[in-house]
Amino acid sequence: MVDDRRRHTRHPIQVPVEVSTPTRRHRVGMIRDLSQSGILFHSRSKFAIGERLALMFRLSKHNGSTGGHVVRTETDDHPDNIFRFVTAVRFDAPLLDLRIPSRLEVAPDHDTDTDHRA
Repeated sequence: MVDDRRRHTRHPIQVPVEVSTPTRRHRVGMIRDLSQSGILFHSRSKFAIGERLALMFRLSKHNGSTGGHVVRTETDDHPDNIFRFVTAVRFDAPLLDLRIPSRLEVAPDHDTDTDHRA
C-alpha cells in the first residue's frame, strides 16, 4: 500500500510559472500540478532541495504569488522535453483561496469550435 501524505488535492494544470531565488531571477517553468500546499513544475533551471523560491503564476484573471522551499527534484530525460528539471515546492502557507480555473479560463484565446485549416 502506498503512503500518500498529501493533505490537499493536486490539480493537473499547464500554466507558466516565474521562479526566482535570491541569486537567480525570472526563471521560467511550466506547472504540472498545483494544490493548496504546493506545486510541481518543469524548468530549464535546476534547484536544490531546501532552496527557497519565490513563485509567480496566473490562474484565470488572478495573479498568484507565493514562496516556498524545494522538497523534491528529479530529471526528466525525455529527448523532446526542453524543461528537463522537475521541482516540487511546499508553500510557506497554504493557498486557502486557490481556485483552479477550467481549461477555457486558462487559455481564453483558444477557440475549440473553429476549424482554422485552409
